Amino acid sequence: MKTLVAFLLLVAFGCYGQDTSGITNKVTEIDRDKDGKIDVRIETAYRGKTKVMMTMSRRNHLGVLAVSSRSYLADGKLVMVESDEDGDGTLESITIFKPDTDSFEMFTRLPDGTVKPVSTKKLGSIKRQKSVADASMKRLFDGPEMTDKELGELLEQNRQKIEAIKKEKKDGD
Repeated sequence: MKTLVAFLLLVAFGCYGQDTSGITNKVTEIDRDKDGKIDVRIETAYRGKTKVMMTMSRRNHLGVLAVSSRSYLADGKLVMVESDEDGDGTLESITIFKPDTDSFEMFTRLPDGTVKPVSTKKLGSIKRQKSVADASMKRLFDGPEMTDKELGELLEQNRQKIEAIKKEKKDGD
């Protein structure tokens, strides 16, 4: 009986101490308007010390945190983003990046699951929006770790810049 108990304890401690996945996660929660409710939640997955995935959640039209984008990184470099552009809970936009360049392509996931390239006009508008926010996004993905406050400020600056471009586009239509 003592041997069985010793064996079970050894197995229990052995399983508890092992990290078989090698993946660690960091969660950042941001309350932009200081109302006590989290407005943005970012879950970052690391393989060792290298970022491999970031999942961003924002409040949807019902006020519930919902995944708004997933970013995928290879060797710490951003290579793909899926995003929910209309807040319906479906990640319908897919953007593929060529690391270390400004080159990217964008696709739309249709309701039946098929994927097609976005129109040339839409891609041009998105490239303009991207170019405005690139400097600060580079800080987020390629720079050193940021404090929650710095991250919140960065996200707010990007939001304001993108909204200004969208407004210009509407005014110019």
